[in-house]
Amino acid sequence: QEKPLSFIGLSGGVSFPTGNWGKVSNATSLTSLEGTVNDPNGYAAPGGTGAVDGAWFFSKHFGVGGMFRYSDYNLHGMDSLSYGYEESFDVDTTRLTHGHYKIWSIMPGLYYNLPLAKKLSLTARALVGISHTSTPEITVTIEDGGVFDTPVVQYAASQTSFAFDVGAGLRYFISEHLAIDLKGDYFYTKPGFAISNSARVNNAGREITAYNQPLTSIN
Repeated sequence: QEKPLSFIGLSGGVSFPTGNWGKVSNATSLTSLEGTVNDPNGYAAPGGTGAVDGAWFFSKHFGVGGMFRYSDYNLHGMDSLSYGYEESFDVDTTRLTHGHYKIWSIMPGLYYNLPLAKKLSLTARALVGISHTSTPEITVTIEDGGVFDTPVVQYAASQTSFAFDVGAGLRYFISEHLAIDLKGDYFYTKPGFAISNSARVNNAGREITAYNQPLTSIN
């Protein structure tokens, strides 16, 4: 009949971007007679995530708490993106340099604990809060006939938005005050970025001025 122990914990692991955010376009979809393509894909690669969370249990199974998390995602599919610019600009060579996606989030919510054995419990949580997301800056260096043109830059953008996280896991106590967790969760936010770009000599190729896709991940 005892309430579960209230806790504070540290966690880390791998985060897999899902939906359009983690997808990559092929080179042919990045060219357009109009010169711009509002590509919905985000090119986010699997990244690392770390969190601090804790909860106070007010009953046999339920508690209230919260989580602070940071996640970082590199980009993939850059060869395809670079080739798309090269074809659109009709130049000899393009090279891309870029930053990372970064997400900070803070979310309070409800925690659940169900004992399965003397030292083993099933845990779950449902959290709602805010996240602050920044997009990577992407710079395209252009070379044609041995001459370097003015680089094309998609500038970094940031936005704070609503977020939620739901997950479940197992907790095993190795001593009276120390436990090991194995957890998985689903994270959602939809920032709605306005993205600035440098002025172009050649107004062709992919040019994103807004990105309003959900950023979701399995962690």
